[in-house]
Amino acid sequence: MTTARVDHPDAAAEPLGAWLSSLIAELLGLDEQFPAEQPLGEIGIDSLTAAQLSVQVEEHTGAYVPLERFLGDETLDDLVQAMESAPATTAGGAVTGTSA
Repeated sequence: MTTARVDHPDAAAEPLGAWLSSLIAELLGLDEQFPAEQPLGEIGIDSLTAAQLSVQVEEHTGAYVPLERFLGDETLDDLVQAMESAPATTAGGAVTGTSA
């Protein structure tokens, strides 16, 4: 079961995959959910939507996801798995929650 990152204070209790799927569907104006194993680049995400997703994902989870990842061959499942296993980072690539 996938859940939102707990290390970010704004992360909701809703499973990360469900939240991200709903967000993508909302931004694309889809009436129904898309298959989690379908490449994200095939569901109609353009660069503006990818940028919006990147910002909203970072605000919601603390995980930085480059907008290019929403435009390629990765699936929702791939992206969620990568987000849950990686430390939260900033847009500049710095890992958050650590001291230098």
